[in-house]
Amino acid sequence: MRKRRNRKTVIYDGWIKHNGESIEICNSQDYGVYKEVVSAFIDQLDSAISIHKRVLVVNLVFSINNYTETNKTFSKFMKNIIQYLDRAYDIQKVGYQWVREHETAKKQHYHLALILDGDKIQHPAKLNEEIREKWLSKGGMHKPKNCFYYINKHNIEIDRLRAIYRASYMAKQRGKQYRPSQTKDYFCSRLKYNK
Repeated sequence: MRKRRNRKTVIYDGWIKHNGESIEICNSQDYGVYKEVVSAFIDQLDSAISIHKRVLVVNLVFSINNYTETNKTFSKFMKNIIQYLDRAYDIQKVGYQWVREHETAKKQHYHLALILDGDKIQHPAKLNEEIREKWLSKGGMHKPKNCFYYINKHNIEIDRLRAIYRASYMAKQRGKQYRPSQTKDYFCSRLKYNK
């Protein structure tokens, strides 16, 4: 597969300036991150915080059984997860961001950050298993160590920044260039900020 040029802005600094705020991100001089991917996550997280009193952020990684040129398999899976969250937990406003990465392996993999109503789900243990079961026929799911953040009024100053730092790893430039030209390397929800 041909390596694609990316039109997104690469930053090599360990900080991002977003809406006048300087925020530390997971970055290195070696690989850089895409500013637009980090900014999109921050916007969705802040929108979720404006909607819900408490927010649960869950980070997961998905391998896929067979290489695909498109993201249809993962996009369809995300639609199913969103419908499931509505049915099982009565969560209508689901925030999320996923990225597609493909490096030396023969198949791509996906990183996902779910941003959920923390009043409906306080801990992701049960949800993670349900998501794993739903993905099982398509591939494997990895739950990273310390895969979630529960943000409320008592810890918002610290855990909001921790969740951004963790999710900023998904924005790394490495692994994003190997894809067909019409295939997106990331996608996120469109939650609107509640003023």
